[in-house]
Amino acid sequence: MSRNNVVFALVAILAATAGVLLARGMLDAQRPLQATVTSGTLLDPPRPLPALTLVDQDERPFTLDRLHDRWTLLFFGFTNCPDICPATLSTLAQLEKSLQDLPEQQRPRVVLISVDPERDTPRQLASYVKFFSPTFTGVTGTQASIDEFARAMGVPVAISKTENTYTVDHSAAIFLIDPQAGLRALFSTPHEPSAIGADYRRIVAHR
Repeated sequence: MSRNNVVFALVAILAATAGVLLARGMLDAQRPLQATVTSGTLLDPPRPLPALTLVDQDERPFTLDRLHDRWTLLFFGFTNCPDICPATLSTLAQLEKSLQDLPEQQRPRVVLISVDPERDTPRQLASYVKFFSPTFTGVTGTQASIDEFARAMGVPVAISKTENTYTVDHSAAIFLIDPQAGLRALFSTPHEPSAIGADYRRIVAHR
């Protein structure tokens, strides 16, 4: 092969390589940056939620349709919970206040799903969640419906009986649901409002 042919071949290879790198760079530029979280676990892609048929504190149907079009922070608990539930709801109330500067559509709703439907009537839930924030939603339903949804979400629930009453052991995880009703992230204990808030902002910004 002549020297000129070698030069032409090298130029062609370099041009092709540059073209590939340029194309890859353009594709990467078009992809959203992957959010990183420090206080939870990010699911990418989001996991579709199972169906649910429950009622809220106003006795209105609560199905997957209610989880569309807004971000939602979902937590399983019950109104007679002595420690974990009030602590978590207080954390979520602090988090809600810290995100007030976001556009309304980006501010998360907070939903408490009761794991104690026998005692947690809609009226009981209404007074309980509103103590923490007037915007919080309490949800209940039949024991079978709640157990099915909790299992599908990987939430362990166990009833512990005492002499005169009972308590309910459950997961303290907070679930972040995206506007397409997909599970986007989960936050395990310990819950720090500032850390969850920073992660939430990253996730929403890189959606």
